[in-house]
Amino acid sequence: MSTHSREARDAAGIDASGTPTERGGIRSAERALRMLDAVAAAPEGITASGLAQCLVLSQATVYRLLASLQERDYVTRTADAQYVLGRRVDELGRAVRAHLVVTPRIRDILAAVRDDARTPVYLTMFRGDDIAVVHVADSTAFPRIRQLHVGFADVAHVTAFGKIMLADRDDTGVRRFLERHGAPAASARSVTGIAQLTEQLDEVRALQIAVEVEEYMPKLACIAAPVRSRSGRTIGAVSLSASVDRFASHAHELERIARRAAWRVSASSGTPRREPAQQS
Repeated sequence: MSTHSREARDAAGIDASGTPTERGGIRSAERALRMLDAVAAAPEGITASGLAQCLVLSQATVYRLLASLQERDYVTRTADAQYVLGRRVDELGRAVRAHLVVTPRIRDILAAVRDDARTPVYLTMFRGDDIAVVHVADSTAFPRIRQLHVGFADVAHVTAFGKIMLADRDDTGVRRFLERHGAPAASARSVTGIAQLTEQLDEVRALQIAVEVEEYMPKLACIAAPVRSRSGRTIGAVSLSASVDRFASHAHELERIARRAAWRVSASSGTPRREPAQQS
């Protein structure tokens, strides 16, 4: 067999008998995931030829992968030959959200905090290396930040809850998080430089409270306190959002409420041994 034929077979991921190799299976899985990303990035749909061009794959490979994804309802073909995400993707999204449901006890705690602070209240938790909003306690009187909803949080590095959670990571862990998620600006005041963010996190570690003012959104301030595991590791955060003016005049009160709320959420899992000390 010629060297050219052997190289072609290796590239296709098959052995001499025509059986797919493990490397070939991994390559196919990677291509299928890239294809789902490409379809997701085209809400109006994308053609098979468009996918081939986008992913730099042959038409034959694209049609083979599309057939597998269609069979499992991950993509569907519209009447005008456009491919869009299928029902299975929506089911997976709903399954993720179901995993983020909090207990009735914690819901009650956060609702009471909302009424006490007169602000919307957010509970965030680590999901692997990601930060997810798992519950929002808001109301008509105290509406949530419209960009925040239950699910994975974007631009967490410019939020108070993101800062308090990232402060539990060492510098290597913070860099790894930023390399994976990026550090885009959400507003003109967003801190995006690694040196400046590291300096912020050092202060958060010292104070065990995080504050951001207009980094996430103009005219808005947020404060967050850590939710801890039994071992003392930060696993999440309780945060409050308020107008910049209200925060300026009620910062001490909102800090007290945030610290107490985070302790109560931790305590609901039997975590802390004593109440948090109040900052003077």
